[in-house]
Amino acid sequence: MSAPQENPNGVHYSQEAIEQHIQQKQQRGRSQFPSSNPNSRPGSRPSSRPNSRPSSRAPSRPVSWLVQTNSEYANMFENYGGNNSNNHHGHQPGMSEMEEGRMSKNESTPASRPQSIKAAANPSAYIVPSNEKMAIPGSTRPAQKGYPGEATLIKEDIMPDSSSGSSSSEEMDSSAPRGTVTPLKASFLLGKAFVGTGVLFLPKAFKNGGILFSCLTIAFVATICCIAFLMLVKVRLVIRESFQDIGLVLYGKWARLAVLVSVFLSQVGFCCAYLIFVAENVDAIVQTFTKCTFHGIEEKVYIFIPLAILIPLVLIRKMEILSLPSMLANFFIIFGIIYLWYYSIHHIAVEGPGPNIELFNKNDFALLIGTIVFSFEGIGLVIPITESMAEPEKFPKVLAITTTIVALIFGSVGALCYAAFGDNIQTIVVLNLPVTSGWTITIQILYSLAIILSVPLMLSPASKILEMACFPTRSGGVERKVKMSKNAIRITLVCACAVISYVVGGPNLDKFVSFVGSVACMPLCFIFPAMFHYKACAKTTRAKVLDIILGVVGIGAMAFTLYITVRGWIEVSAPDAVLDRCAAFK
Repeated sequence: MSAPQENPNGVHYSQEAIEQHIQQKQQRGRSQFPSSNPNSRPGSRPSSRPNSRPSSRAPSRPVSWLVQTNSEYANMFENYGGNNSNNHHGHQPGMSEMEEGRMSKNESTPASRPQSIKAAANPSAYIVPSNEKMAIPGSTRPAQKGYPGEATLIKEDIMPDSSSGSSSSEEMDSSAPRGTVTPLKASFLLGKAFVGTGVLFLPKAFKNGGILFSCLTIAFVATICCIAFLMLVKVRLVIRESFQDIGLVLYGKWARLAVLVSVFLSQVGFCCAYLIFVAENVDAIVQTFTKCTFHGIEEKVYIFIPLAILIPLVLIRKMEILSLPSMLANFFIIFGIIYLWYYSIHHIAVEGPGPNIELFNKNDFALLIGTIVFSFEGIGLVIPITESMAEPEKFPKVLAITTTIVALIFGSVGALCYAAFGDNIQTIVVLNLPVTSGWTITIQILYSLAIILSVPLMLSPASKILEMACFPTRSGGVERKVKMSKNAIRITLVCACAVISYVVGGPNLDKFVSFVGSVACMPLCFIFPAMFHYKACAKTTRAKVLDIILGVVGIGAMAFTLYITVRGWIEVSAPDAVLDRCAAFK
């Protein structure tokens, strides 16, 4: 007889009893999903012919594939906010407020629900040795041994009382099918998480760092990000919780709060920077169409114009509705990147390199680091993408390839644009394009539309965090007053972003981007993965040293870049070169 196992409820179970319980749950899972086809719907009748002919149905069109992929991306992005998988009152992906209300009304009694994790009291109670073959309730993985030297999390509902009825763990049984996302689609989703409008800030960042130092820094940051993301995935195999709840299990409530605060600040910072971008583009478009004869509105005032579109969009709670706008935004961004490549190469070939190109800028290189981390921040989608894959064991290779491609895109855009315009590079590189060109106007309009369509999706995690803080157990589907209050929170948040953008202003945009990258993105990319991996997975001295080095580098880089950014903001320095866009009309 094996030594009994103890769960946090204080009840002891032998290893044989646990394995018997796992087998029973797997049998129930097979009866729930009888079809051998992993893509069949739950509850569908299996085919009576064992070797039935494959369907002659034509494969889906590429457009349908992209729409489906963007819908999956939108749902994953929604989970980036404070959605707790153990909080039955929380919002579920793709669920309307009214559906939440029905779920809350029909929720089972507390005796039949798995209790939430109280890891701060005794985190070790949730860990069992990895050499024991254990199933993880609430997981989509079958029972399997953990990695050597690691441990596996056992939730409190490992042996629910049979008399208490069905629990939510049965709905996500360990024998449930895996995801359906292919490696190609996973790579596409990762690329969407990384490549956004932040790439347009990189040419100015290359000026701040110097062209050689910037290329080396991008390669270094991409490598560190890849290592940190793989660390987080490895921790997720041990503790099957969301990003913030991993911190709760390992370090307590303060770690969960730290992750949520970083997510909130990063998403709000992205949206503020993007609104400044839109304002400068709209001002450039107006001056082009009026040939610089209209000066009735200050450039910063244009920040508030997109609110007429953004306020209705941020009230959308079903992320699938935003999948098509997200896809259009991606096409606009890709089109803009291709045109920047073309024009930079053409400009260098015809007019030669720009003036005063430096290999290393010793004065402002710290601004480069924060901006690059700002551009690479996409760690919140790593866990959802991994879990959605049909073959998650291929994720490390997918991540390495995708990160390499993204680093090449970032490096090429930054280096080519800086080499083309030199010291005259603007914070937003599209402002360096010729104002009389129809292609320039097209790029400015498309990028402005791309940002306006992306902001609601970017603000969704921050909105969810605020809603959970104000209404942790109340659903807007049940109480209309709560729903109206949640709508007010979303409207207030997007208006607050506009006010912050107005205060920051266009001349300080590069410093603001570096500030957000230092304060919010560096902990998410470097510090938290190292902390979590150190406590959950690192058993050897080498692994612990690597985690400590990564954490120390992250903390040191955050402190240094934050100091340089704030000092540059406070000190009065010579203004950057401003192009006279109206010279072409004189």
